Amino acid sequence: MKSIEKSLYANGETSSTGTGNDDAGPTDSRPKKKSKIAELWKTLELDAPTVMMMGKAALPPAISLAMYQADIIAKEYSTLGYLIAVISILGFCIMPRAKFIQTMTMNIIGTCLAAALNLLMLWSSVQARLHTTPVGSTDRYNSSQSAVCAVWLFFQIWLTNTVKAKLPQLAFPAIMYSIFVNVAATSGPQFATSAQVQSFIKRLLISFLTAHAIATGVALLVIPVTCRKVVTKEIAGYITLVRGTLQAHKAYFQSLETSDIFDKNLPANADGAQNSKTPTVKPEVAALKKMTAAFTALHGKLYGDLPFAKREIAWGKLTPEDFEGIFKHLRAIMVPLVGLGSLMDLFDRYAETNRWNHHAETDGVDPDSEKARLQAVKDWNEIMTTIHEPLAQIIQAMDGGLHHTLIRLQLIKAPKKKAAEGADPEAKGDTVEPGDRDYASYFEAQCDIFSHGKVTTLQHWVESKGIKIREDFFLNPDPLSNSQADEVEKLPHWTRHRNRRQLYLVLYIIFLLNSVSRAVLDLVKYADERDQATAKTKFINPGKRRFEKWIASIFKDGDSNHDNETTVAGVERSNIIYMGEAYNSRKDPEHNPPANTWEKFGNFIRGIAGFLRSSESAFGFRTACATMSIGIVVYLRDTQVWFIKQRIVWAMIMVAISMVPTSGATVYTFILRIAGTTIAMVVALLAWYIPDQNTAGVIVFLWFFSCLGFYFPLKQPSLVIAALISVVTATMIIGYELEVRKIGAAIATSNGQPFYDIYLLAPYRLATVAGGLAVAFFWTVFPYPVSEHSVLRQKLGGALYLSANYYSIMHETVMARIRGDEGDPKDPKSPSSQLTKARNKVFAKQMLTLQALKMHAEMVKWEFPLGGKFPREEYNAIIQCVSNITNDTTLIGYASNTFSQVSTDPTSQQWFHDFQRIVSSVNITSHEITSLLALLSSSITSGQPLPPYLTAPESFELSTRMESVDKDILSLEHITEPGYAAFAVIQISTRCIHMDIEKLLSAVKKLVGELDFSFHTVSTQSPGGPSSSETLVKSLSHRGKLD
Repeated sequence: MKSIEKSLYANGETSSTGTGNDDAGPTDSRPKKKSKIAELWKTLELDAPTVMMMGKAALPPAISLAMYQADIIAKEYSTLGYLIAVISILGFCIMPRAKFIQTMTMNIIGTCLAAALNLLMLWSSVQARLHTTPVGSTDRYNSSQSAVCAVWLFFQIWLTNTVKAKLPQLAFPAIMYSIFVNVAATSGPQFATSAQVQSFIKRLLISFLTAHAIATGVALLVIPVTCRKVVTKEIAGYITLVRGTLQAHKAYFQSLETSDIFDKNLPANADGAQNSKTPTVKPEVAALKKMTAAFTALHGKLYGDLPFAKREIAWGKLTPEDFEGIFKHLRAIMVPLVGLGSLMDLFDRYAETNRWNHHAETDGVDPDSEKARLQAVKDWNEIMTTIHEPLAQIIQAMDGGLHHTLIRLQLIKAPKKKAAEGADPEAKGDTVEPGDRDYASYFEAQCDIFSHGKVTTLQHWVESKGIKIREDFFLNPDPLSNSQADEVEKLPHWTRHRNRRQLYLVLYIIFLLNSVSRAVLDLVKYADERDQATAKTKFINPGKRRFEKWIASIFKDGDSNHDNETTVAGVERSNIIYMGEAYNSRKDPEHNPPANTWEKFGNFIRGIAGFLRSSESAFGFRTACATMSIGIVVYLRDTQVWFIKQRIVWAMIMVAISMVPTSGATVYTFILRIAGTTIAMVVALLAWYIPDQNTAGVIVFLWFFSCLGFYFPLKQPSLVIAALISVVTATMIIGYELEVRKIGAAIATSNGQPFYDIYLLAPYRLATVAGGLAVAFFWTVFPYPVSEHSVLRQKLGGALYLSANYYSIMHETVMARIRGDEGDPKDPKSPSSQLTKARNKVFAKQMLTLQALKMHAEMVKWEFPLGGKFPREEYNAIIQCVSNITNDTTLIGYASNTFSQVSTDPTSQQWFHDFQRIVSSVNITSHEITSLLALLSSSITSGQPLPPYLTAPESFELSTRMESVDKDILSLEHITEPGYAAFAVIQISTRCIHMDIEKLLSAVKKLVGELDFSFHTVSTQSPGGPSSSETLVKSLSHRGKLD
């Protein structure tokens, strides 16, 4: 899925063409066999933009080392030269411009703040030395100075990492600050005068700022990438994936005409399936799932990148409002399209309800059940054959509409017009192609044809059930005649129930396809209004309000996905979701709200204690302990010299880089980082000896190998930390050797560090870095582990909380639409606007959370097993249920929008008002589901067992409840009403939610258990069970011991 996204970002033009003829067969039946090199290249996904970004990322350390070869530079930076190369790597120059400027601004502020505070630290340590050293003493070690530096180091590391955990957008500035502190604090015990301190801090500050300047120059001048460009590519990729998803739907619908709809796997005698132990999923099903997952994941990434694109100052055509409008239209397409992708799951649920899941097994098959299953398969084959033509036409029309949008927004190049057509307009005839001026009108006509064709489809369905009706029955609806009504009533209850389910599913398909087509039509019209071919290039100013919001976002909690490089999520490649105050804050059962100034002051004092015991502070304390576990060596008399000689400070720096607040400790990631460091040592030796130790050649080879290392942050995000550590280690080794060659061994060893040849230095660096990683790993599992298991459980609790929040908002939305009091959607202060804003915000959070859950679920299998096995199946089942509930809740809200649209036809208008009145009385949604989801969230998060006798809310059975109020409201003459189709979608979605709630409750009970207060009586007649006398004797014996 991620590979699909990235190839689209890299080349939106190529991917956007040719999707309209996916069902066309190849001209040559014998496919050309690709070479192994071509297959490997395809597997690696190495395209031109990726290779250029790899080369760009490796430039800052190469420039730093090359620049150091100048005499004036070497004289200025002296023994800190290779530190510039290391810091320039962490500048992460491949970030898009707006993200880079935000991160680099905070890096510079953090570096300057670190210089000021560490100048104070070193000055105070020197004062401690001066006040405790006897007159005439020549001892270089001073315990008071070491103690002062140690206290400052511990405090700063704790505070910095607490802030990093609290504000993930400050991840890189926190790492920079930690490196500055580690270098300064471990060098502090060597200084005897304030002049030495000032000189050192000045050189260290200039080194950091120089590294930032090099990274900035590369980011802004070498292959510059703007967030607007990234978002534009993502929009092109999004539309392309939607086109691919539509074609996958088309292929899936066609497969339903002949295949078993209740089996997603190939039959046992299919090619390639008979020899496999696991069933082979049908290619149409696999392709549809893959495309749906790809564009929903891209939706989350686009949501995260959009704010940065809207904040950029640029010279272009699309304004921030244009980007926002395009995203809203894409979201309107996504909701019904994801719902349409749930069709295969609906067939699975239907088979599960009727116990048709294991029909292929020969033992225990009920002949009547099998007969009913085969009849249902036959019916659906006929239904899908009947609607084949309209489905194919509307999907092809939507594909053309999306292609037209790409052309209008200049996301792809417009196709060249043939000379003959340009010379003779009559040769083209009435054909309208994407990109033409009248294409929107043509596409709207196609949408109308499909919408009106619903009548023919439903009439055919009614007649297939043996009920004869007039051709204009739905155009001039009348109640069924007595004979027709008798025919319907004579049908068995099961048959009527099955027919209604079929009808609802047919309406489900038609309603969602019609909704997708209308959403695409709105996007086409929007693209025509903003035709980039006629738009003028202008200065894009994001405005004062956006600038203020950007500044505020830096210092407050917020969401971040694993593709946001400015946050901890970008470093560790997981998603961080801010759930809101209701999730984190709890009402204090021991204190009332403060009523006066003194009580408010007391609350402030209690707030400090609360901050110190927070999870963020705990992470900061872990990191400080890990740092001091290594740093304590430099503050002891017997080991201080050894620490300096062996450059153990780099072990402390590895702790700062590798410890992240939300990443669990896995042996897998630890081994990967050690392996990356080992590879870095080998790479450093190769880069040194291949060019025969020639300086220019060494720098070139280091750049080349660094390019290879940056492949992983670009294409394998889960390995980003291992890749960064590898590149930093190789740069440290090569950088130090080049530094000694330039300034000489005498100056290089003036700081107390002996010179080693590279064949000795490389293993020493490997041991140092590995030691730092081992300490970081130890303090992640001690005193209690922060494992992937616990991270997954916490995120799962958050996902359940968001589901409850989302369902609650949707409940209010649906009820407001039914009551007709949602107000004007265009008014920002109306209930409709406020609910829409809240709904979209929570939905986006849930999408990010689900992405993180799936990522962590994959990582859990690499966890080192200690104790019982991790219940992966239960967790995966809960994640799937949460995902289904979110999608079905979204569909309920989407379909309920029909309730606020009144038809102009008097007959339809009367039925619609009756329908609204009855729907409002039966309660489509329920607060019971919200309460249950919130309870499950709390139980999963805290690990507490569920209350006893907890059951899922009863299914609504909306059809039965509505017919009990008015038996004619859902009769056949009304099935072509828009509100009827919307009700069918809601009926199916609510039923699916209840099925998932039951599965969810069962799975959570298996994980956390259930309180049991029941009393069990043991029967004396049970064979093999204990007799009542035995039980009584054991009870009395136990009682006697207690007495």
